Amino acid sequence: MKKKLIYCILFLLIIFTIIGVWFVSKHETVAIIGAMDVEIEEILSNLSNVRNKQYSEFKITTGNLGKYRIVLSKSGVGKVASATTTQFIIDKYKPIYVINVGIAGSLSPDLKVGDTVIAEKMVQHDFDITQFGKPRGYIDSETEPDKPTFFYSDKNLIAKFKDSNSVKLGTIATGDIFVSDSKIKHKLREEFGADMADMESAAIAHAARRNNTPVIILRAISDGVKDTENEYKQNKPDIAKIPALMAVKVLKADK
Repeated sequence: MKKKLIYCILFLLIIFTIIGVWFVSKHETVAIIGAMDVEIEEILSNLSNVRNKQYSEFKITTGNLGKYRIVLSKSGVGKVASATTTQFIIDKYKPIYVINVGIAGSLSPDLKVGDTVIAEKMVQHDFDITQFGKPRGYIDSETEPDKPTFFYSDKNLIAKFKDSNSVKLGTIATGDIFVSDSKIKHKLREEFGADMADMESAAIAHAARRNNTPVIILRAISDGVKDTENEYKQNKPDIAKIPALMAVKVLKADK
């Protein structure tokens, strides 16, 4: 009797494993990361079959959106939090690509509050080894020696998301500082040719590149080129939803 019970349990485990492998193979995994709850809540509200898991400090939500299995996480603000979250998700879930959704401050008169922007490239403006004869933002020579190191959104993903939405393209300067001072904004634009400033995107793109995982950065402009801390606080609740809704639209339409 015990043998029969053991065989029955083993049989069920094999069946459930086969079903699990089939499900994952039929539903390719896409990771979506935002720094704050307000940046990912529209993703969460559109998921079906939602499950939540906690791994140490990483809270992960999985669910289905269109034909995809979504792995969703709030990373927290800043480069370390966003990069480690990206690495954890890539290691654990092996997504076919990573989407980063969120808001950014404008450094350009051409980008107004509410504009939707795909970041073509990103640079870490606060990475500084100028004492070694390198320009600010230089991390490695993977792209251009002796110039700031830029990280890039995947070209195929840019085409996919740009074709489906009325968006602009731009460059982001990322650093562990909230940029609201107009003088700092002007300096970042002059030094890096940046159109926007944020605190996560280049770190996420850096982690994705090191794992050979495609990434796309979606942003909405929360504040303009002047001193804008109050403008950011006022606009954040509504503006932060825009990139998430853009991601939902594209993923649902992808057959």
